[in-house]
Amino acid sequence: MTGHRARPLSRRMHMTIKTVGVVGSGIMGSGLAEVIARGGMNVIVRSRSQATAEAMVASVGKGLSKQVEKGRLTEEEKAAILGRITAVSELSALADCDLVIESVVEDLQTKKSLFAELDAIVKPTAILATNTSTLPVIELAMCTSRPELVCGIHFFNPATAMPLVEIVRPLSASDSTIEIATAFAETCTKQPVQV
Repeated sequence: MTGHRARPLSRRMHMTIKTVGVVGSGIMGSGLAEVIARGGMNVIVRSRSQATAEAMVASVGKGLSKQVEKGRLTEEEKAAILGRITAVSELSALADCDLVIESVVEDLQTKKSLFAELDAIVKPTAILATNTSTLPVIELAMCTSRPELVCGIHFFNPATAMPLVEIVRPLSASDSTIEIATAFAETCTKQPVQV
């Protein structure tokens, strides 16, 4: 039954992955926000406080200003990228995201609690992904009611400069989830490799 559902979901998601949630506003969260916004998608970055979330957006703006000074971006491109990034402090603001990537502290229990919470908040078709490179993705998938829609999307640090992205497939992930995650990485102008 799951295999039957996967194909239409894949087609629909390829057409509609417009908004991506990023949980965590540290160095990696900031890099993810910039890369995703550069890829033309809207990004909602959630931090524990609104002030921290807004500081992260200001930091992205500062980095983009340097790119403008070096002639790598125009002011219009900078404005468009920043216009696609929204800072929030409530997880509930991620409810309508097509994909949510977490980039919080490398602690399995913290991530498991977060995945269970996200599972209850985001729409049923949304993919939940982790940026971890060390923890078992399957354990995060099992904390949700949608294990077939959970995978790893591991960007290397700094996300803005490193071209490779690992698409980590737990046993529970559907083919369609992995296809969508791979297409997402390509939209971010990265080189995905499935692991």
